[in-house]
Amino acid sequence: MTEQEVRLTRHGYYELACKPSPEELAKYYADKYYQQSIRTHQHHYEENEIRFRHAKLEQKRLKVEWLLNSDSQRRFLDVGAGEAFAMKHFHDAGWVVTGLDYSSFGCKTHHPELSDWLITGDVSESLRLLAVKGEKYELVLLDNVLEHVLDPLEVLGVVGQLLAPQGVLIVEVPNDFSRLQMQLLDSGRLPGPFWVVAPDHVSYFNGAGLTALAEEAGLDRKALLGDFPIDFFLVNEHTNYATDKTKGKACHKARVELDLLMHKISPEGANAYYEALGNLGMGRQIIAFFQPKAC
Repeated sequence: MTEQEVRLTRHGYYELACKPSPEELAKYYADKYYQQSIRTHQHHYEENEIRFRHAKLEQKRLKVEWLLNSDSQRRFLDVGAGEAFAMKHFHDAGWVVTGLDYSSFGCKTHHPELSDWLITGDVSESLRLLAVKGEKYELVLLDNVLEHVLDPLEVLGVVGQLLAPQGVLIVEVPNDFSRLQMQLLDSGRLPGPFWVVAPDHVSYFNGAGLTALAEEAGLDRKALLGDFPIDFFLVNEHTNYATDKTKGKACHKARVELDLLMHKISPEGANAYYEALGNLGMGRQIIAFFQPKAC
């Protein structure tokens, strides 16, 4: 990585120094994903993998329901719904669900019963149309979406319009240029900043930078969680999946098993653990919970 590849933004996170144009980015994704849509989703997941996904969603839902602290209508919007696992989880918990995605393939493969609640097409345009219609949601999920867009502030602004007065926005993004990553780079235990993947990821967030960005969009941070610190495996030369990619699958399986154990002991305890990690800037992902600023 050269100094020109990324730059520090005024909000305190990094972004590509030379961003692609909207046309270039659209063409890139068209070539990479849309024409290969069948290969971007798995047809089958192991039972532990599905349990892991729903455990993580339950942890999020418990935090959201605590923040809402009311029995008001529960409407959920999943931006970039993919295979619709989040739609499924919240639907089964009694929420009214809506999903947005460029393709229905993932949803129809894994949860075809939810297809009627999926809006397909350009996700940014779908968001704008929902805002124009005055739709409101008690929960909006941006799960690994914000790092891909050219103008994350604009996206947060539109999403803010879709939140009910006490609604919650969850933003999950990779935790990039963390202290651990930089320490491993400085000590030579990483061949380079493997997390910089242009043009797939335009922005590279940290907790403080994401919070500052959201504040400008009129959102208050209510909680910040990390997730399982799979990047801890990078410290051990025998489990360093960045230098030996054959180690990645075993590290992921260990993450799934340990995360499920913590969740079985206590979902609330797992959330407390991940909140402590988030406050330390640890964990491979950042999971931030926002609500509209009080007038």
